[in-house]
Amino acid sequence: MKPQDVIVRRAVREIIGKQRVAIGPGIPELVERETLPGTQLFRLDAAATRIPVKLAVVEASEVSQTGDLCLAPGSYEADVQAERWVVVTTQTDSSGNPKIVRKCRNHVFRPHCVSTIITEKGVIEVTAKGLVLKEIRPGVSTDEIKKETAASLHIADDIKLMEF
Repeated sequence: MKPQDVIVRRAVREIIGKQRVAIGPGIPELVERETLPGTQLFRLDAAATRIPVKLAVVEASEVSQTGDLCLAPGSYEADVQAERWVVVTTQTDSSGNPKIVRKCRNHVFRPHCVSTIITEKGVIEVTAKGLVLKEIRPGVSTDEIKKETAASLHIADDIKLMEF
Protein backbone atom coordinates (compact mmCIF):
# COMPACT_ATOMS: atom_id res chain seq x y z
CA MET A 1 0.00 0.00 0.00
CA LYS A 2 1.34 3.48 -0.88
CA PRO A 3 2.25 5.74 2.07
CA GLN A 4 -0.48 8.26 1.23
CA ASP A 5 -3.09 5.48 1.05
CA VAL A 6 -2.12 4.31 4.56
CA ILE A 7 -2.38 7.90 5.82
CA VAL A 8 -5.77 8.53 4.18
CA ARG A 9 -7.33 5.26 5.34
CA ARG A 10 -6.27 5.94 8.92
CA ALA A 11 -7.29 9.63 8.78
CA VAL A 12 -10.85 8.72 7.80
CA ARG A 13 -11.21 7.05 11.22
CA GLU A 14 -10.86 10.49 12.84
CA ILE A 15 -14.12 11.62 11.23
CA ILE A 16 -16.98 10.67 13.51
CA GLY A 17 -20.51 10.69 12.16
CA LYS A 18 -21.72 13.59 10.09
CA GLN A 19 -19.18 16.16 11.21
CA ARG A 20 -18.23 19.37 9.47
CA VAL A 21 -14.65 18.87 8.32
CA ALA A 22 -12.28 21.36 6.70
CA ILE A 23 -9.69 19.79 4.41
CA GLY A 24 -6.53 21.29 3.04
CA PRO A 25 -4.87 20.54 -0.31
CA GLY A 26 -2.73 17.49 -1.00
CA ILE A 27 -3.19 14.31 1.03
CA PRO A 28 -6.27 15.70 2.86
CA GLU A 29 -8.13 15.98 -0.45
CA LEU A 30 -7.85 12.20 -0.80
CA VAL A 31 -9.83 11.82 2.44
CA GLU A 32 -12.89 13.12 0.60
CA ARG A 33 -13.33 9.96 -1.48
CA GLU A 34 -13.25 7.75 1.64
CA THR A 35 -15.65 9.63 3.94
CA LEU A 36 -19.10 8.52 4.98
CA PRO A 37 -22.18 9.96 3.27
CA GLY A 38 -23.48 12.96 5.18
CA THR A 39 -20.06 14.25 6.20
CA GLN A 40 -19.83 17.94 5.33
CA LEU A 41 -16.43 18.65 3.79
CA PHE A 42 -15.17 22.17 3.19
CA ARG A 43 -12.01 23.13 1.34
CA LEU A 44 -9.60 25.31 3.29
CA ASP A 45 -10.00 28.54 1.40
CA ALA A 46 -11.40 32.02 1.99
CA ALA A 47 -14.99 30.74 2.11
CA ALA A 48 -14.15 28.20 4.82
CA THR A 49 -13.16 30.90 7.30
CA ARG A 50 -16.81 31.63 8.03
CA ILE A 51 -17.78 28.05 8.82
CA PRO A 52 -17.03 26.58 12.26
CA VAL A 53 -15.90 22.97 11.94
CA LYS A 54 -15.30 20.08 14.32
CA LEU A 55 -12.17 18.91 12.54
CA ALA A 56 -9.52 20.35 10.23
CA VAL A 57 -7.39 17.86 8.30
CA VAL A 58 -4.26 19.46 6.83
CA GLU A 59 -0.90 18.49 5.40
CA ALA A 60 2.17 20.00 7.03
CA SER A 61 5.73 20.76 6.07
CA GLU A 62 6.57 20.59 9.79
CA VAL A 63 4.87 20.01 13.14
CA SER A 64 6.58 20.84 16.42
CA GLN A 65 6.48 18.78 19.59
CA THR A 66 4.12 21.40 21.06
CA GLY A 67 1.67 21.20 18.14
CA ASP A 68 2.86 24.22 16.14
CA LEU A 69 1.72 23.85 12.53
CA CYS A 70 3.68 24.81 9.40
CA LEU A 71 1.46 24.21 6.40
CA ALA A 72 2.68 22.38 3.31
CA PRO A 73 3.58 24.55 0.31
CA GLY A 74 0.50 25.55 -1.67
CA SER A 75 -1.81 25.53 1.34
CA TYR A 76 -4.14 28.46 1.88
CA GLU A 77 -3.71 30.06 5.30
CA ALA A 78 -7.42 30.28 6.07
CA ASP A 79 -8.40 31.42 9.55
CA VAL A 80 -10.55 28.36 10.16
CA GLN A 81 -12.04 27.82 13.60
CA ALA A 82 -11.70 24.09 14.20
CA GLU A 83 -12.15 22.20 17.46
CA ARG A 84 -9.44 19.69 16.45
CA TRP A 85 -6.53 19.88 14.03
CA VAL A 86 -5.22 16.64 12.54
CA VAL A 87 -2.06 16.66 10.44
CA VAL A 88 -1.68 14.04 7.71
CA THR A 89 1.85 13.86 6.37
CA THR A 90 4.71 11.55 5.58
CA GLN A 91 7.17 10.94 8.40
CA THR A 92 9.99 12.60 6.41
CA ASP A 93 10.30 14.96 3.45
CA SER A 94 11.63 13.87 0.04
CA SER A 95 15.21 14.42 1.27
CA GLY A 96 14.68 12.19 4.32
CA ASN A 97 14.46 15.06 6.82
CA PRO A 98 11.97 14.60 9.68
CA LYS A 99 8.76 16.62 9.48
CA ILE A 100 8.05 16.16 13.19
CA VAL A 101 10.51 18.43 14.96
CA ARG A 102 11.35 19.93 18.34
CA LYS A 103 10.89 23.48 17.03
CA CYS A 104 9.66 24.54 13.60
CA ARG A 105 12.18 26.17 11.27
CA ASN A 106 9.54 27.42 8.84
CA HIS A 107 6.71 29.94 9.21
CA VAL A 108 4.27 28.78 11.90
CA PHE A 109 0.74 29.10 10.57
CA ARG A 110 -0.93 28.30 13.87
CA PRO A 111 0.83 27.68 17.19
CA HIS A 112 -0.17 24.86 19.55
CA CYS A 113 -3.18 23.72 17.49
CA VAL A 114 -2.33 20.18 16.35
CA SER A 115 -3.79 17.36 18.43
CA THR A 116 -2.99 14.36 16.23
CA ILE A 117 -0.34 13.56 13.60
CA ILE A 118 -0.99 10.69 11.20
CA THR A 119 1.89 9.40 9.09
CA GLU A 120 2.42 6.29 7.01
CA LYS A 121 4.24 4.78 10.01
CA GLY A 122 2.12 5.68 13.01
CA VAL A 123 -0.26 7.93 14.89
CA ILE A 124 1.18 10.48 17.30
CA GLU A 125 -0.80 12.48 19.84
CA VAL A 126 0.35 15.93 20.90
CA THR A 127 -0.11 16.15 24.68
CA ALA A 128 0.85 18.53 27.47
CA LYS A 129 3.68 16.10 28.28
CA GLY A 130 4.91 15.98 24.67
CA LEU A 131 4.51 13.68 21.69
CA VAL A 132 3.13 10.20 22.34
CA LEU A 133 3.22 7.41 19.76
CA LYS A 134 -0.22 5.77 20.16
CA GLU A 135 -0.41 3.54 17.07
CA ILE A 136 2.19 1.90 14.87
CA ARG A 137 1.89 0.42 11.40
CA PRO A 138 2.47 -3.34 11.27
CA GLY A 139 6.05 -4.06 10.22
CA VAL A 140 7.41 -0.73 11.47
CA SER A 141 9.46 -0.52 14.66
CA THR A 142 9.26 2.16 17.33
CA ASP A 143 13.01 2.67 16.87
CA GLU A 144 12.46 3.46 13.18
CA ILE A 145 9.86 6.10 14.03
CA LYS A 146 12.04 7.60 16.75
CA LYS A 147 14.95 7.79 14.30
CA GLU A 148 12.76 9.69 11.82
CA THR A 149 11.40 12.12 14.43
CA ALA A 150 13.50 15.16 15.38
CA ALA A 151 11.72 15.64 18.71
CA SER A 152 11.29 13.78 21.95
CA LEU A 153 8.83 10.94 21.38
CA HIS A 154 7.25 8.86 24.13
CA ILE A 155 5.82 5.42 23.42
CA ALA A 156 2.33 4.84 24.86
CA ASP A 157 2.10 2.03 27.40
CA ASP A 158 -0.93 0.77 25.49
CA ILE A 159 0.44 1.27 21.95
CA LYS A 160 -1.75 -0.37 19.30
CA LEU A 161 -1.35 -1.44 15.70
CA MET A 162 -2.76 1.01 13.16
CA GLU A 163 -6.10 -0.05 11.72
CA PHE A 164 -7.30 1.06 8.34
